[in-house]
Amino acid sequence: MIGTSPAPSRLRRFMVLSASVLAAAVFELNLTNISVVLPHMQGAFSATQDQVSWVVTAFFVGMIVGFAWSGWAADRFGRKQVFMVSNLGFIVATFMCGASDSLGSEVAWRFGQGFWGGPLMPLSQALVLDSFPRRQHGFANAIWGIGVMMGPALGPTYGGFITEHWEWHWIFYACLPAAGVATALCWIFVPKTEGRPERGFDLIGFTALILAVIATQLALNRGERLDWFSSTEIILEVAAAAFFFYILVVHSLTARNSFIEPGIFRDRNAATGLAITVIWGFTLHGPLVLTALLLQELRGMPVMTIGIIMSPRGLGVMAGMFLAAQVIKRVDPRYMIAFGMGTLALSSWFMSQWTMAIGSWDVMWLTTMQGFSTGFSFVPLSTKTFSTLPRRYRTEGLTVFNLILFQAISAGIAVSMNVLTRTSQASRASLTEFVSPYAAHSKILPDSWDFDTMSGLASIEAEVMRQAAMIGYLNNFKMIAIMAACAIPAVFLFTKGRITGNEAADD
Repeated sequence: MIGTSPAPSRLRRFMVLSASVLAAAVFELNLTNISVVLPHMQGAFSATQDQVSWVVTAFFVGMIVGFAWSGWAADRFGRKQVFMVSNLGFIVATFMCGASDSLGSEVAWRFGQGFWGGPLMPLSQALVLDSFPRRQHGFANAIWGIGVMMGPALGPTYGGFITEHWEWHWIFYACLPAAGVATALCWIFVPKTEGRPERGFDLIGFTALILAVIATQLALNRGERLDWFSSTEIILEVAAAAFFFYILVVHSLTARNSFIEPGIFRDRNAATGLAITVIWGFTLHGPLVLTALLLQELRGMPVMTIGIIMSPRGLGVMAGMFLAAQVIKRVDPRYMIAFGMGTLALSSWFMSQWTMAIGSWDVMWLTTMQGFSTGFSFVPLSTKTFSTLPRRYRTEGLTVFNLILFQAISAGIAVSMNVLTRTSQASRASLTEFVSPYAAHSKILPDSWDFDTMSGLASIEAEVMRQAAMIGYLNNFKMIAIMAACAIPAVFLFTKGRITGNEAADD
């Protein structure tokens, strides 16, 4: 138990919250900071771009596997015990990622980082929700969510700063102190939770889940490089994912002791929240990745400048979460989620109207607006999803929530890159039809765009490519805006009413 006296109880709650936020933030930081240092790794390991991309793929695959086993392990052995082991394993794997001297060992330890770090997300949130009564879950989710959302927001900036002043190895070493503090706080303040020794292990369900998510993740991560369904590998991976998901669903509905308990999906709020999370996660990181690429490739901005311009997004996340935590007790969470999704749709629509003359201020205020919408919608979404779910399902529910969320994020980024490539190619083909020395606009072209010289033709081709790429980015932002707007009606499938703490018993 957490304690009976008011002062120790309050202290312990916030220490548990601190440990959970630190653990989740460090894990999330390692999810995104790697993108900046991949070119440095490619040079250090003398690897091709396709080979070094396995550093990212291995982490995602390990993370999904870590999500999968965390729910059962926490139920079987206790949340604190599994959380401690995961923290320690993550620290060792992170250190070894920095110490690796070959691509093979780097990929292996990045898998270990994801494998041991994956459980930190659902377990840290479960520990927070266990420590606070239901009426304070909105506040607790807001504070925990700040750590989760700040990791991806600050990852590229952090990675760029480290690699500019030190070697790339230090993006891993610099995370170790915070991870160590999280482990110490957990050991001291998190109360020991009893496991369920009688909980059996469903090998068929676990295997089907693991194989399904690994196949899906491989297809999402490698699809763009292999031209999607033009590749036999991608076809086989998609077929395997569909087959094993089918096995998982059928087995879970018929087995006596299934790996994922079907009771989670019988709760109306949980089922609705998990469905909305698919769309929410799909639109979460796409604009962030696309904006960074646009500024780097079409505006020629250095990585550090891009990080500074986009850093106010983190302030927007914090502002949205703090505001949501204050109003969630007074306002129906459905309206809050709808407002957050509407704000995301509006900001993405404004981004779809950008031109090549886009300035720093245009990026800063719209990305801040997107950050605000993300933070403001996350608190009521995560709180309402689990507001009526019995406590015995909480850890598994959060595991499924995070599993769906990160799969949706991966799918969102993969689809965004595919839309960017495909629509850019189509736009280039359309634009070249209007490039002719006999067209009326050719009389006002710059002198360097000379149709009679090779350098002039190269300049024209480069500009056509830039304009076609810009159209691809704008199409992506428009797609995200439409998806966010279309998700708003689904929000009202949640049960009506505010979060009062009386929706379900705490025990």
